[in-house]
Amino acid sequence: MVEWWISVLMAIGGYLLGMAFAGSFIGRKWMGTVDVFLHKLFKKEVTTSKYLVWKHFYCIDNPPKPKNLVYPKKLVDIFLSKVV
Repeated sequence: MVEWWISVLMAIGGYLLGMAFAGSFIGRKWMGTVDVFLHKLFKKEVTTSKYLVWKHFYCIDNPPKPKNLVYPKKLVDIFLSKVV
């Protein structure tokens, strides 16, 4: 019985290590794509910081923009919408 538990724990540990190793190959773009999909699926509000992370860190081509960049009202938002 002890050997069975050890083999189960080794299988779980191997799976987790394999996923961590595969995640380094899958990369940021995949993680960003999944993040965008989950935001759309659960209809979460997109913030400016989230948009900038998707665009410049995850390298997503056309991430959804937050409302303050689509319809800028403040001077900072106008500047960001033109620059980004």
